[in-house]
Amino acid sequence: MEQAIMSTLYVTGVRIRELVTIKLVDIDWEVRSILICEGKGMKDRMVLFTAQCSERLQAYLATHEGPYLFSLEGRYNHVSMDWVREKFQGYSQALKVNRPITPHTIRHTLASELVQKGMPLECIQELFGHEDIRTTQWYAQLNTTAKKKQFEYYQ
Repeated sequence: MEQAIMSTLYVTGVRIRELVTIKLVDIDWEVRSILICEGKGMKDRMVLFTAQCSERLQAYLATHEGPYLFSLEGRYNHVSMDWVREKFQGYSQALKVNRPITPHTIRHTLASELVQKGMPLECIQELFGHEDIRTTQWYAQLNTTAKKKQFEYYQ
């Protein structure tokens, strides 16, 4: 389950509350999309996932029952946000990193990578559920290293 959670977080950029409340009925396997119901600001949006993420989820779901994508064995309730946070705390300790890795860190990483790869900010804004484009633009400002590489390429 932990690999499926990590893959889903990284590929979709969902928030932790959104992750734990994903229901199986909200997943379109053919399109590889997930309807995020009542995300931040109580707004619905669609996020996409990759074929590799789909494979991880399908492998996990082969041993899973219940209405939620992620639930502990034998339970029909979704995993808690605290459970996911504790797992990430364990990862941070095992990796002995200076700053803790959190589910939100994964979200920031994905947004930064999408900006770096040239995805239009409006697309990122929609996928991430940002109401204000300035929130999305913040990620663009973080990519100073990427901008420097582009500058050096054109020199």
